[in-house]
Amino acid sequence: MKLKLIFLSLLASLFGVRWGHASEPVKDPRELIIYQVMVASFQHSPDGAPGYTAMWGPDDAIKNGNLRGIINSLDHIKSLGANALWMTPVFDSSTADGGEKLQATGYFTNDYFKIDPHFGTESDLRELIEEAHKRGIHVILDGVFGHHGGVTSPSPNGHEITSEWVFSDRGESGGKGNVVYPQSLEYFKDLATYYIDKYGIDGWRLDQAYQALQGGHNYWNEIREAVDSVTATRKARGERWGTLGYLVGEDWGTADVINNGVYKDGGLKSAFDFDGKERISGPMQTIDSEGLENGWNDVITMLSPPTSRGYLNDSVMPNLFLSNHDGYRLADHFDPADPLFYQKLMTRHAILAAYSGPITLYYGDEYADMSRDSKGAQKDNIARTTGHLSPRNARENELKDYIAKAMDFRKANPAMWRGEASFYTVSPTQDCTAPYAIESGMRGCLVAGISDIALFGIYLNGVYFILMNTGCHALRLTVSSVVGSGSLVSASLNMMQT
Repeated sequence: MKLKLIFLSLLASLFGVRWGHASEPVKDPRELIIYQVMVASFQHSPDGAPGYTAMWGPDDAIKNGNLRGIINSLDHIKSLGANALWMTPVFDSSTADGGEKLQATGYFTNDYFKIDPHFGTESDLRELIEEAHKRGIHVILDGVFGHHGGVTSPSPNGHEITSEWVFSDRGESGGKGNVVYPQSLEYFKDLATYYIDKYGIDGWRLDQAYQALQGGHNYWNEIREAVDSVTATRKARGERWGTLGYLVGEDWGTADVINNGVYKDGGLKSAFDFDGKERISGPMQTIDSEGLENGWNDVITMLSPPTSRGYLNDSVMPNLFLSNHDGYRLADHFDPADPLFYQKLMTRHAILAAYSGPITLYYGDEYADMSRDSKGAQKDNIARTTGHLSPRNARENELKDYIAKAMDFRKANPAMWRGEASFYTVSPTQDCTAPYAIESGMRGCLVAGISDIALFGIYLNGVYFILMNTGCHALRLTVSSVVGSGSLVSASLNMMQT
């Protein structure tokens, strides 16, 4: 039996993209499409700061990224459909215990209220935020509120950090640079609000967020309340940006771990969906699995309401990602020699686009960047490779364009990210040429020998029918409410046989 692959070309008009509102801030954090960059291993501009020559990551990756390089990349980020940028820490950092490698990561801060001169200046950060906002891109800083590299100066309000060897309620041991709560609470409330009030940033990614749970108390409650207060003040002043106050925590684990961690007692409202990442992308620290071990069951699980996955309530917003800086990249889980290599990457981004809640794209994934062959990198930071912002071949460009169209579709149809969807699998048929748009949903087919999902479809109230990926497998997704108008105006179907 010959395998038939169906490629669907999606036009911008098909998606009903709201180009006229591109510069408007989002009002609901579930709408966020975040583009993550490692500052030191992203883009360098010779007109900016010198960057670093070394960092924890591959020996053969760029190490001199700076803020000016990110400013120059904002149009690329926007072209992907992203409406938010998350940068790893940009604060003045430690040179001890690892030298420049440690300093370049930004995760061991010496002064949270100064910009690392290797990355740029305060003026550079202000310009980056202003230029991002002009393009409709929110800015999220990375904050380490549980440990530091040797902070000695107080906050602008005169509060200080208390540091000693501590254990969080999760049991992870700290070190002499770990912070003690509640003694350090006022300092980090100052920090969380300072960059919102003074720079207009739109939120924080919170590294090792479980460290703020000590003595049976979740100190994210107080920090979140402080952030809510400053964003409310900015809204009252008529500010358009710096009012979202999105806080997303890194708390590794499944729903029960997060419920008893950063979500405890109403603390944070969003945490990264590590369980979801494992289901669809493969393990973080190994490359021996492609994810989706349970096939469509994993897809159905991922697109279900949070409560059905064990979270406390449906108002929590797990943030789904496919790659990050602490593990292998998405493409590492697949064989580039596989004829379905790019289709498999597209499939995962299609699932990501349909996810009910905020999502994160990792820099370089749009061009199938791989880290498995990188030299000199530890497995927990191997993905800190250099991101190339132009395609090396036609398939990479096709992948980038596909991701952009899928994200534009997500933005144009809020029912996607609001979770207003019902879905179920349909009985497969061997006829790949059967009509795809049927009144009850979507029909696909399963071809013998294909273990990977290669087809993802959406049927929108009889108005749109979108095939978000390629191949032959069956899934039906019906979106119950649609924002936008228009109809399916153009779709180019090309048959290719292998």
